[in-house]
Amino acid sequence: MFVALQSRALPESVVNADKADGFVHVCEQGSLMFGSDRREPTNYRPVVAVRNDGPRVVVLPCTTKDSTNFPDFFELNDQRVEWTRPSNGHSSFACCRYEVVAGTRLKGKIGVMPQPARIELLTWLKSRY
Repeated sequence: MFVALQSRALPESVVNADKADGFVHVCEQGSLMFGSDRREPTNYRPVVAVRNDGPRVVVLPCTTKDSTNFPDFFELNDQRVEWTRPSNGHSSFACCRYEVVAGTRLKGKIGVMPQPARIELLTWLKSRY
């Protein structure tokens, strides 16, 4: 199986930002490397938008697999995200391995992060590189 290596640097638009965009979208799984090796395929995956770059968007793919003790994952709990639907009690986790996708692959907003969480997310992301 081919595995892409993590980039050594964040895109310039992310480095120069002071906070993430912070919208949680549903993204077409086929546009992402993250999760492409799932045993049970899925059509969509949540992602957190970090920065728009013209028609493309820098995103962090999310998982519901408990990654509490893994520093490469950022917990998206109810204090960090205002979800469009009531919470089911499970947290999601954003992975620090950013991906760049076409904005047309984002199929709807399912959450938004308040300003302090957007700042915290970007600070955490920059610390991973």
